[in-house]
Amino acid sequence: MSDKSNKYGYVGVDIPAQSFGNNKGVFNPAEINDLVANNQWTSFGQLELIETQEITSTVATFSLDNLKENIYNVHFVTITNWLPSNDDRHIGLRFKTGGVTDSATNYQYAMARNNAGASDVRSANDTKIWLAYNVGLTRENLNGYFYIYNAGDSSKYTFVTSQNLHFGVGIDSNFQSAVYDTTNVVNGMEFFASGENMTNGIFSVYGIRYS
Repeated sequence: MSDKSNKYGYVGVDIPAQSFGNNKGVFNPAEINDLVANNQWTSFGQLELIETQEITSTVATFSLDNLKENIYNVHFVTITNWLPSNDDRHIGLRFKTGGVTDSATNYQYAMARNNAGASDVRSANDTKIWLAYNVGLTRENLNGYFYIYNAGDSSKYTFVTSQNLHFGVGIDSNFQSAVYDTTNVVNGMEFFASGENMTNGIFSVYGIRYS
C-alpha cells in the first residue's frame, strides 16, 4: 500500500499531512480504511492484536513474551479452552521483567468465586496470581480474559482485573483483582498449572491503543 498521507481528504496544493490525532479534510470510506491501515486515523481505545499463541503439547509453563509495553499502557488478554493435565488444578500467572520470570513474593490478589460452597480467596506476598481454581478435564475447559495496567511504566505497580469461567460442579466463575507490587517494567508473562502440566489453551494478547 502506498503512503498517500498528504493527499487524503484534499485535492490541489498546500495539502496538510494526516497523522493520528490530527486528521483534516473530508474523507471517503476508502481513504479512511487506508488511514486506519497506516495508523494515521484517529480512533481511541481500539484493540490491536499483538500476538496469539497456542499450547500444542504437554508443557509445564507457557509464555507470552511480546507485550509492546513501550506502546500500550493497557493490555487485554484472552484465554480459550485452557486445560491442565489432571483434574482440580489452578491456573497461575507470573510476570516477566527483563525477560525473566519473577517468582518472588511480589504478588497480591483477591478473588470472588461463584460456585456451590466456594468462598472468596485472598493472598498477599505470594509468588504468583491464581486466575482460577479447580479446573478439570472432561468438558471443564477454562475460558476468560484479563486486563493488565501500567506494564510499561517503571514508576507504577502493575495491576490486573480478570474474569474466568469453567464448568465443574455447575458453573465456576472467578472475578479477581491483583497487583504485581514492584515497580519493574513488565515485558512478558508466564502461565502454569498448580502441581501439573498443561495440555491445551489458546492465549491472545492485545494492546488498547491510546488508553
